[in-house]
Order: sequence, then structure tokens, then C-alpha cells
Amino acid sequence: MKGEERYLVNLLEGTKTRFHIPVYQRNYDWRIEDCKQLFDDLEELAVGSESTHFFGSIVSQADGDVRIVIDGQQRITTSYLLLLALVHLLQKGSIVSEDANLAEMINEEYLIDKWHKNDSKLKLKLIKDDQRAFEAIYSADESKFISTSNITVNYNYFRKRIAASELSADQLQLAIEKLMVIDIKLDGTDDAQRIFESLNSTGLELSEGDKIRNFILMGLDSESQEKYYEEYWNRIEKNTDYDVSSFARDWLAATQRKTPAIKKVYAIFKNYVRGNGIETNYLLENLLRHSEYYRLIRKHDSGNASIDAVLKRLVLLDTSVVNPYLLNLFEYRETQKITDAEIAESLEAIENYIFRRWVCKVPTNALNKVFETLHSETLRGAKSENRYPDVLKYILLAKEGSGRYPRDEEFMDEFERRDFYRIGAYRFYLYDKLENGNSLERVNIVGGMKEDRYTVEHVMPQSLSPSWKEDLGADYERVHDRWLNSLANLTLTAYNSQYSNKRFIDKRDSEGGFKDTGFRMSKQIADSEKWTEAELEQRNKWLKKRFLELWPTIETSYMPAFDMHEEVGLDEDFEFTNRKIAAYTFLGSRFTTRNWAEMICGVLSSVYDLDPSALLRYIPDGEFPARFFFSEESDYCYEIAAGLYFNPGSSTLTKIDILKRVFSAAQLDASELTFELYRNKEEE
Repeated sequence: MKGEERYLVNLLEGTKTRFHIPVYQRNYDWRIEDCKQLFDDLEELAVGSESTHFFGSIVSQADGDVRIVIDGQQRITTSYLLLLALVHLLQKGSIVSEDANLAEMINEEYLIDKWHKNDSKLKLKLIKDDQRAFEAIYSADESKFISTSNITVNYNYFRKRIAASELSADQLQLAIEKLMVIDIKLDGTDDAQRIFESLNSTGLELSEGDKIRNFILMGLDSESQEKYYEEYWNRIEKNTDYDVSSFARDWLAATQRKTPAIKKVYAIFKNYVRGNGIETNYLLENLLRHSEYYRLIRKHDSGNASIDAVLKRLVLLDTSVVNPYLLNLFEYRETQKITDAEIAESLEAIENYIFRRWVCKVPTNALNKVFETLHSETLRGAKSENRYPDVLKYILLAKEGSGRYPRDEEFMDEFERRDFYRIGAYRFYLYDKLENGNSLERVNIVGGMKEDRYTVEHVMPQSLSPSWKEDLGADYERVHDRWLNSLANLTLTAYNSQYSNKRFIDKRDSEGGFKDTGFRMSKQIADSEKWTEAELEQRNKWLKKRFLELWPTIETSYMPAFDMHEEVGLDEDFEFTNRKIAAYTFLGSRFTTRNWAEMICGVLSSVYDLDPSALLRYIPDGEFPARFFFSEESDYCYEIAAGLYFNPGSSTLTKIDILKRVFSAAQLDASELTFELYRNKEEE
């Protein structure tokens, strides 16, 4: 196996170089966003001072004059599509070059072998449908184009992008010539399959935080790199316990009100910084300041005892989803427009909201959106001297669907049904809160449980002995099934292994038994003479009262003077019927809208621009939602693109279903689309 660094064009040029994609490879699947990134890089190369740009590796095995591509078919194919789009635009005169022979040179040097004996002169042979689509676009006969193929979609993207670019054909060609690859050639002794598996296996890759560090520091001179690393980056790493990737994700969510997938943090970070022209000094100062907030949140070290007590409990709830909101809240704290008492009150409301939802098993898919937007929503209402906590509570209480705040009836109903034994790490939070409440005299519940000094004990054991069956009575099976893992039958003890399944009176009176316990939560058990359903019901009643004391319904006197909007994502479990839409945000861009029909037509047009095949597939398809798409204009239809029309005449729920199907086909994350809804329902 031999590898060497080469310019991409040197790899492609020459009549003796042909590339074949073997049939066991997947189809070409680069999407518009991948092509966009490549063209963005080329535009930067064209006007920048860099002499090269690394474009990945190409691994191939020789078969005569043909190279069998083992790895890198996506890059090779995309390069051909880009060059072909450039050639066709030059041939049509849509763009011009100072070199009258540029189109002919590119075509004969890189794209074809005009002396080849076979009918197909193309130097790239793809698989199955991809090859047919490639041959069709090479012919330049648009009537033969396979519009649903990624080959065609990406070729069309490059044509539009080149035509709209401020770069000349010569500048673009020079930028392409700067693309550098590692050309790896396998010889007869190399195991191509093993090498392919190794190249595509999970290895020790740069983290998203590593890539961000390199992006910020790499372009600086050595003196500036040293300075910025010591003054900023090293401190940022320490503040985040060297998990910059997670911090950057939360920072982006706080800044952009959109949480990126962890694998896309670097790309979104880079695009955000470049798109907003953020200077390095300002960027690092901002990141360092927010990393300080990140540290105080995780270490509950705000300098205020009341705030820190709630932060500590939120950490026990494992609520990293709240971090974007908390970063914004502590940034707001610096303005001195909110008191520490108001911050503590707000955090207690959030703690209450999260715990009640957990007890009621409310799906968590809405929480990212809730905490991405909660601070900005609250600030809009906190104007005109309204208290920040009052507005925040109103917003939480007004949430619906999977974002809802469970009221007392639901809270108590689910308390009765909840298995409180199999609750994982939540046991630390639950038993600490039950035992200590808001008391200043605290038992170190969390430390004792983490060190296995305290364990959760079933008062009525998991396996009933004959004596327990006798004590419970003839209906012991039903009692056992109903109450075993209910909170009424659970408590903490330091003597779990000694208790085993002894009779209740022995558990109570033996050395270290319930009568000797120091836990407040076990006092009722210690005072009982027996442990039957009557005692379980009595303790259950006490615990329900305790729950409502520790997690009371949040209340607020605030009422908005205007119709505040509620933000809901396409990915959320939400009842959209009879809700009026005010605006929507797709891929970070916000659009006002008059109604749902206008919204869906706008979104579909945007999706078409990203991936036409995701919509064109419904023209010949008989499955839902094909009946709403047409290739010819008709009444009540909206033109999405030439040859594609959509009828928006359907219920709101049907529109939501259509969008979910389209997003799935386009491989778009449903969370990329959010709606701003009026809080009042239409019929009201």
C-alpha cells in the first residue's frame, strides 16, 4: 500500500486514468449541504491566500488502467459533477473564461477519454441508476435527466451556484486546482476489504471541541496562538472540565435558540462565526464568559446559597437540557435587571416543572425547544416592570402537549401508578428531597447512597415468606402486586442486607431496625404495629401530601397584555387543531405567515431548493401524501417549482403529517421547523 499527497486534478487527468465504483459500494448520497460546504470552501480558496485545501483521501486498487475505488467515491463523484457543471455553463455561454479552450480542456483532461474503444468515453463509471443519471446529465439533454437522482440534484445545485457566484470561471478553476488529496494505492498483497473496514470504523477522531479550537487558533501567527490559548482557550477547557464539545453545543443553543446534533457542532459553530463576521477576540471573550457560567452551573457555585441549592438539585436531576436557558439567565444576571432572589425563584419553578413531568412520564422531546426559547419568551413579557419569575411561571403553565406542566390531578394520578423502585439516578434527587426538604439540618443522602451506605429498602419484601403472606391476609397477591414498588412501600436504610424478607415486626425492632432509624421519612414506618394494606394506604396518603408540599403547583398573577406566541416544533407531540399560526422558523430563518396553507407552501419550496427529489418522488407515487402533489397546474394549487404543484387544501393535522413525511424523505431533522402560535385558540 502506497500513499502520496497529490492535487485532485493531477489524480483525474490523463487518458489512462479511469475510476470504477464497485457494485458492493452504496449509491452516491452526498446531499446539498455537503455540496454547499465544498463550494463555500472553494469560494474562500479563490479569494484567500491558502495554496492548498485538504479534500480527504482516495483509496483505490488497480485493475489494468482502471482504478477500483475502495474509499472516496463521494468525493470523486462530486468532483466530476462540479467540473461537468462548469463545462456546460462555459459551453452555453452562461459564464465566460479568458481561456477560450477551458471547457474543452476540462472535458478532455478530466471527464472523458475520447480515444477509448467503448461507446462510453466517461472516465467515471458509477453503479446502477447513478451511472444512468450521470450519462444523462453529461449529454446535456435535460429531457433525459433523472430528476429524482442525487446525481442530477447535486449537478443542478452546482450549475445554479456557479452561475450565481461572483467568481469567474478562471477563479473557480484555480480554486479546484488547489484541492489536495491523499492518493492511496493498494497492491496485490493488500486486503482491500480489511482496509475498507478499517477506514470506515470508529477510530480516535478529533472531537467537535478540538475542531473548534483548531478553527479559532490555526489561522493565527504563533505568538497570537500562544497568547489566545493561555488567556482564553485553556481557561475555557478547565471551566468545562475539558468537555468543550458539550459546552459549545449548549452555547450555540443559547445563542441561536437551536440545539445542534453533537456531530454537527463544529460545522454549525464555524458557519455561525463566519456568517456573523465575529472577530476572534470578541468570540473568545464571549466563550470564556459563558464557560464561567457553565462552571458555576455544574459546580453550583454562584455565590448565592439559595441559587446554589437549586442548581445542586438540578444537577441531581441530570438536566443538561436546561443548560442553554441557564447560560442565558446568568448572562442576564450580569445586567443587574434581575435579583438573586428572583433567579432562585425561577430555578425552583423549573425544578418543579421537570420533576412533575418526570413523575408523569411526559415525553421529553419538547424540552430542548422549551429551554432554547424560555429566556427570550420571558424577557418579552418581563417588560413594563413585570417580575421575571411571574412571567416565566405563566409561560411554563401555558405549555401544551409534550411541553405541558402537569396539574395536581395528573400529578397525583401518576404518583399512584409510578414504579418508584426502578428509577435509576433519579433516586438521589428523590430521596434527598424527601428526607431534607428545605431544612437547614440536612442528612447527606446523596453521599450515603453513592457510597452504598444507604440503600432503598422494600418494607414489604419482593419475595413473600409464608409469615408475610399470613400477615397480609388472604388477598396477599393483590396487595403485593399493587404496593410492592410504590413509594409507600419504599424507604432508605443502612441495613438492607440484614433486613432481607424478615417479618415486619422483626424489621422494626431488630438492632438497626426501623425504630433505630434516623431518617425522617421512616418515622411513620417505625411507629406502625404492622405493615398491611391499611398502613400502606396511610403512608401513601402522607406521601401525596408531602409531594404537594415539596412540589406545589406553580402559581402566578401575571397575565400578558398582548397575545404572546408559543413556539412549538414539528417534532413535538402537540395538538395543532384550532391553533392559529403567526410565524415559522426553518433552518434558522424566520418567516411571518397569515395561515397554515401559506406556511406549508413556503416550507415545501424551501425543502425543494435543498433536495428536489424529496418532493418529486410523490409525482408517480400513489402513497400518502402523493394525492396533494401534481405535475401540472390545477385549481387551488401552489407552484412549488417548474413542473411541481401542491394543493394545500387539507386540515392542519394533515399538513403536519405531510411535512413530517417530506422531512423524513429529505432526511431533515423535524426540529429544524418550529411554529409560533397564538396562545388563544381560534374558536375562542
